[in-house]
Amino acid sequence: MQPVVRRRIAIAAGSLPSTTTTARVFSSSSRPSYSPPPLSRPKQTPLSLPRQHRPFSTSPLLRQEATSETTPVDNGLPHSGISPLPSRSLISLSGPDAAKFLRGIITNELPTTPSTLTYAAFLSAQGRILNDVFIYLDPRSTSSPPDSFLIEVSTLEAATLVKHLKRYKLRSKCAIALLPQEEASVIAVWGSPDSIPAQGESLRYCPDPRVPSWQRGLVLGGGSGLEGVEMQSEEVYTLLRYANGVAEGQEEIVRDGGLPHESNLDLLGGVDFRKGCYVGQELTIRTEHRGVVRKRILPAMLYPSSASSPPTSLRYEEGDLAGRIQAGSNVTRVGARGRPAGKWLGGRGNLGLVLGRLEMMTDLKLPGEAAVGTGMGFKEGDEFEVEVKGEEGEKVRVKAFVPGWLREKLEEKMEKKGKRH
Repeated sequence: MQPVVRRRIAIAAGSLPSTTTTARVFSSSSRPSYSPPPLSRPKQTPLSLPRQHRPFSTSPLLRQEATSETTPVDNGLPHSGISPLPSRSLISLSGPDAAKFLRGIITNELPTTPSTLTYAAFLSAQGRILNDVFIYLDPRSTSSPPDSFLIEVSTLEAATLVKHLKRYKLRSKCAIALLPQEEASVIAVWGSPDSIPAQGESLRYCPDPRVPSWQRGLVLGGGSGLEGVEMQSEEVYTLLRYANGVAEGQEEIVRDGGLPHESNLDLLGGVDFRKGCYVGQELTIRTEHRGVVRKRILPAMLYPSSASSPPTSLRYEEGDLAGRIQAGSNVTRVGARGRPAGKWLGGRGNLGLVLGRLEMMTDLKLPGEAAVGTGMGFKEGDEFEVEVKGEEGEKVRVKAFVPGWLREKLEEKMEKKGKRH
């Protein structure tokens, strides 16, 4: 039998680590019992560090200022309603391997009950968003465990997503089919409508995880149960999303054009950071724990350049200002040169969404950044503008707002990171 060599390392208190080595050889029959001496830790003097300002202050002053920058209750839109969503389509995915297959290619876990849904995204291998989706358990299936799902996606992207699924399917035992609107469709419900149809076999409601007062409805079999129900147009729901800073579909979340964090999926429950491996996970996790997100989608309001001052609250007004702006146009600071402050994503009337640089268009401070010191940071009274398409030199002003939910969730995230470190 090989002899046993023990090494004891003594660390001198109050000095750099030093090691002394003592070697003793015992036979297997004469090995003495050994009890290690109790360790005594040297008394440590607390470090005196300069006070650091929190990236997102919760002081009453900032809270008061933030209130005027967030979406108010009276935004000129209906407080409740029901809208059909023909711009959204459903893809059926069913089979014994359906759940395992989906888990490997989406950013979130799957729904567990028919009354819940999952908000998630399909990513490229580089971590860029391909499609934002909702995933439901198919209420027509009675299998246990569930092996049939419905994937809600932008109608314009449905055929492309079907090809993407088939590309990764390989030998997985599951069937993929794009459902016609007559067979299955989606409605949006928000607030407390006076007459909301009762849930049944042809109609199933699920809470929308993005906004507490919103619901998503699955309509099966051509709309049975919705006859005679007063409906708002889809444009009303779209304006409501804009007012709350919630993007949806690849007209607003450009395919292969940005990270989940930039579209606020990390704050809206679209990413499970404890989930197992999926396509695009590496960059998503690295951004969450080590990166600084400098751009995010924000609600925005257009107003004429002739206005004496920028608006202090976000409110919908009829008109066609947004229709005159080309999607993807650069948003720049008035009277300044240099890099753009953001990009115009799309809008209706005078409302829309911008992908804005937070340190330039908002009062939010990024951890470790000193943008104000470089002259590029946000200052009270700053105004921004975007060019009108087809009319060279003509511009309209853009005011970005920080929704209350976004500010609060960013503060919660920073507090959690502070506790971990």
